[in-house]
Amino acid sequence: MAERRSQFLAILLGVVGGLLLAIIVVLLVRAVAGSDEALEATTLPPSTTEATTSSVEGTTSEATTTTEAPTTTTASTTTAAPSSTTTSTTTTTIPPLVLQPDGIGGVGFGASPDQAIAYATAVLGPADRDTGWVDSFSEFGTCPPPEVRGAQWGESPSGFGHAFTLLFTKAPTSHKPAGGEHLFGYDYYGGDLALATEPGMTVGTTLLAAQGMYPAIEIDESPWDPTDGVWWIDDDASDDAQLFGYATGSGDDDVITSIIGGVTCGE
Repeated sequence: MAERRSQFLAILLGVVGGLLLAIIVVLLVRAVAGSDEALEATTLPPSTTEATTSSVEGTTSEATTTTEAPTTTTASTTTAAPSSTTTSTTTTTIPPLVLQPDGIGGVGFGASPDQAIAYATAVLGPADRDTGWVDSFSEFGTCPPPEVRGAQWGESPSGFGHAFTLLFTKAPTSHKPAGGEHLFGYDYYGGDLALATEPGMTVGTTLLAAQGMYPAIEIDESPWDPTDGVWWIDDDASDDAQLFGYATGSGDDDVITSIIGGVTCGE
């Protein structure tokens, strides 16, 4: 009896020990599973921000980097409206060079050399020759002292001398007192320049035609050569403005060979 009781107790202790062992195993399994779940529960969710991980003595620390949004700068450009410039053109009309008793169209006797030469240059082009101031007894004849100056254009029909000459003086005239440099006369001999008086008288005009243009014209034989003629038109003897010249003779069919304006130089 006692032996059977001992066997029963041994069996019971074995069963209890097995149950205890099974319980311990189950508890251990649950403890391990619970630890894994706790570990998963403490894991940070994924982030779009880059994390820089540094390990110091086995300790892991996580640093969060803050990314700033890019800044957009808008530049304002101001465009100025184009400016318009209006250019005005002034047209200057140059009077024709007309042989007159008191000047040459756009310039009258008494004008300065610069003024007279500039006008003639605008019409005829640059002068072919400018003598500068020379002694009054010169190639132009016996001129008022002390000096005379000639600006010349073109070539005369004879090939000797020039077609057109402007004469300047420093002597007193009815146009200007002594010392004042000024235009006081001109002479025209035809040639390669086509000049004329206002009615149209020019070198080559017959004396008969000239009388029709200038009823007051006077014609006579030349005092230096009776075979030549001389003519003049002087409406006012009190001033130094006049027209005169030479011709091939003194008859109606003779033609004018020169036109001289002003009281200039003698032979």
